[in-house]
Amino acid sequence: MLQTIEGIYRNGKIELTEMPQGITESRVFVTFLETKSTTWSEMIMQHQGVAESIIFESYRDELLSPNSLSSF
Repeated sequence: MLQTIEGIYRNGKIELTEMPQGITESRVFVTFLETKSTTWSEMIMQHQGVAESIIFESYRDELLSPNSLSSF
């Protein structure tokens, strides 16, 4: 029986978000997923824009983080 359980790899250890049901010992395969950035790159934050879009620049501090955009 195959089960997929989410976990986090941290400091050389894998922490599972839940315990697998009915399994006391088993071989496993671990796949590391690409992590999404939680902050905007320096290139974006330092962009000066153009004179016609100066109004946009006043909202720079209100930008949502990149990973919060996936909910739109």
